[in-house]
Amino acid sequence: AERPSIMETVRFLKRRPAFLHLSFGAALACFVGYGFIAWFPSFLIRSHHMKTTDIGLWLGLLIGVVGGIGMFVGGVLADRFSTRDMRWSAWIVTVANLVGLPFGLFAYLADDPYVALALFVPPIIAANFWQATTLAQAQSMVRLRMRAQTSAILLFIANIIGLGAGPWAIGAVSDLLAPSYGADSLRYSLLGFSVLGLWVAWHYYLGGKHLQADMARAEAMV
Repeated sequence: AERPSIMETVRFLKRRPAFLHLSFGAALACFVGYGFIAWFPSFLIRSHHMKTTDIGLWLGLLIGVVGGIGMFVGGVLADRFSTRDMRWSAWIVTVANLVGLPFGLFAYLADDPYVALALFVPPIIAANFWQATTLAQAQSMVRLRMRAQTSAILLFIANIIGLGAGPWAIGAVSDLLAPSYGADSLRYSLLGFSVLGLWVAWHYYLGGKHLQADMARAEAMV
């Protein structure tokens, strides 16, 4: 078949509610995730007075090892649960975010840096659940010759919002809170933005509700 243009693919995706919810949920997940990566070292220095060498070691383990485990486990669980009900390939991200959120809130409020780092393990695992299943489901709801473009569009949306706005917004709010909270302003900025995990969970719940219908429409070329 002739390869569709990028605008044809965009118009096709605009008619897929599941794609719109999954892509915006992914963008919000990146917003929080990139903000965390950018500012968490500064938070450990300002609020917990950790050394940069210790921070490098622990963040390498958390973001690299634990984050990789989260991505793998998220894909495996999405495949396993979707065999019973396709909607669970998206809803597994909803559940992961709801489970991980309380750990993240307690981690930002912890007084001991190593308690905080340990509490961050569940949120970091949950934060990487979206990647494997979102890319897979996005390609499942489009025509064969649209799959590469669909992945590119999804990643563009996620990164333009996440990488483009996440670190800036957290830093800006930290500056606004500095007169009241001093060195802990970054702690409360990160704490506030972590609640966006509820918004991520909501988009993946709605995306899951539309997923089966959108996949059926793609097969019917509608």
